[in-house]
Amino acid sequence: MSDNASSTPKDYDVVIVGAGPAGLTAGMYAGRMGLSTALVAGSIGGQMLWAHCVENFIGWQPISGADLLEKFREHVSRFAVDCFEGQLVNAVVPAEDGFDIFTREGTSLHARSVIIASGKAPNRLSIPGEQELVGRGVSYCATCDAAFFIGKDVVVIGPGEAAADAALQLAELGAGRITLVNSREITAPEAVLDKIEANERINIIVGRPVSIEGTERVEALVVSTAVGELTVPAAGVFIEVGSISAADFALGLVEVNDKGEIVVDKSGATSTSGIYAAGDVTDEFGKQIITAAGLGARAAMAAARDLKRR
Repeated sequence: MSDNASSTPKDYDVVIVGAGPAGLTAGMYAGRMGLSTALVAGSIGGQMLWAHCVENFIGWQPISGADLLEKFREHVSRFAVDCFEGQLVNAVVPAEDGFDIFTREGTSLHARSVIIASGKAPNRLSIPGEQELVGRGVSYCATCDAAFFIGKDVVVIGPGEAAADAALQLAELGAGRITLVNSREITAPEAVLDKIEANERINIIVGRPVSIEGTERVEALVVSTAVGELTVPAAGVFIEVGSISAADFALGLVEVNDKGEIVVDKSGATSTSGIYAAGDVTDEFGKQIITAAGLGARAAMAAARDLKRR
């Protein structure tokens, strides 16, 4: 994987926007199939870098997100894949025989096919302690990290069904006391709320998160309530307040759903011929490193098939 951020732009068979697990896997597959390939991304790794410990990527267990990323990079580097790191795409424009890709930094590329793998970014609370303790008790994915909190007290922050589901999942997987925190009542289907109410280990606090406390790891959440500030001891804080798509540049170019996710078919193709999407940026179920990697591979294979047909 070569760094061509300062080289003269050229034409590619495939340009991949994003370099998390979906983008890197797509790059490896495209390069391996002999396609001239470029990766364009603000940074390499995506949300994988936030993972303190990954236990569910088959073949590597356990492994930190940073170490797993190095395995990905090493694998991609075996093939002729150009990397434009530190480049944020702000436009993909249909052009003759493909698409022109432009970045905020002034780079322009041409591709016969595009794979969008720019991921999603979780909404942040922007409270003291959050950024400092990411991967050390602060998590944005209960599915990813619940297994690390068996027998430990945790807090889930969020207003809706995602937060309620996270609390139930943590309870099912053996967390200790689970406290649901939000500034208003939890909004979720009645059946889900009934399960929350019936579970003696789940408690609800109506209040506003003020800060996450801890030195080396999360120790507590401070919550402002109608009766004053409360300190809730916890080993983990799960933040479930939604996420934002990292594909604003594609709005108006491909179909998206009401969550801003790119709609894809079973091959990863979007509503625009020649543009594919993979990973968390899509409407596919299961936002995990391993599923993102698989979707990246699928999109690259589909793009290669399409290019051969042309």
